[in-house]
Amino acid sequence: MLPVEHHVRIGQILIAENGEVLKTVLGSCVGIALVWRRQNKWALAHCLLPYPETFKEDKDARYVSQTVPRMLERMGATLADVSEMEAIVAGGGRMMDGDKSYSKFVVGDENLKAAKAVLEKHRIRIVAFEPGGEQGTKMRIAGDGDYSIERLPKTG
Repeated sequence: MLPVEHHVRIGQILIAENGEVLKTVLGSCVGIALVWRRQNKWALAHCLLPYPETFKEDKDARYVSQTVPRMLERMGATLADVSEMEAIVAGGGRMMDGDKSYSKFVVGDENLKAAKAVLEKHRIRIVAFEPGGEQGTKMRIAGDGDYSIERLPKTG
């Protein structure tokens, strides 16, 4: 029997266990996965922006800066449990040609910086950090920490 697969949409956090698979497709958004092997749980968030422009408390994964605490909460983890967690980060691509030339704020790059900072703040070990470059990214994670990150062909 094939495992149940769930697609994580923009701004979503999904938690899985019992062999379920979580997957998402990323452009400038960043995917953050947490694996908690001892509890046989894993989570995947699809984050749109690095942080809110004004203080806004969201319960979803829209902002990278607010996502990791939400993931831990939904996994039933406390700060004492973070030493058992592993993180996988992917995406944050430069999807617009203009990103290279005129913008001081490149969303993909800022998403990756924010992801690294929030994981370091929570002392969660990053086992894979795969920036998207100038391509989209497919990210897939399963319960034993098995993951795949695939670059999508650039079109146009």
